[in-house]
Amino acid sequence: MPRKAPSQVRIDLPVPPPRPHERGVVQGVSAATLAAIARVEHRRLSRGDTYRSLRHWRRTAYQRGPWIIYPAADDDHGCCDWVGYCRGTLETVCHLLPPRARRELRAVIAPLDERFLARTLGDPYVAPDAPWWQRRLTY
Repeated sequence: MPRKAPSQVRIDLPVPPPRPHERGVVQGVSAATLAAIARVEHRRLSRGDTYRSLRHWRRTAYQRGPWIIYPAADDDHGCCDWVGYCRGTLETVCHLLPPRARRELRAVIAPLDERFLARTLGDPYVAPDAPWWQRRLTY
């Protein structure tokens, strides 16, 4: 009887659910910046907030569908503007980081911001003093 390949055995194994407080690694930044982000999260935020916010912001900027997108509140977080919360968290982290780490994180966020701006329309009814990501049309 032929033996199963190791890859076939691994496919049959159950996948453990992700831990909610697991710290993810922000791709594209140095180890020093990751350490600075961890210090900021330890003092002011929850562990892994930057990674989760960046992941959601990337998912929003690159979501499938028509070219013009109208970001809506998440099903999991229907009570609040999840897109605004995630981008606001990233902005808070950027303000709390030292200058070099701030530049590196902003370099990762900037292409996502540009894509989001290109794929959304401005909302003329939002207060002009609101952050730019909240001045975009949503559902």
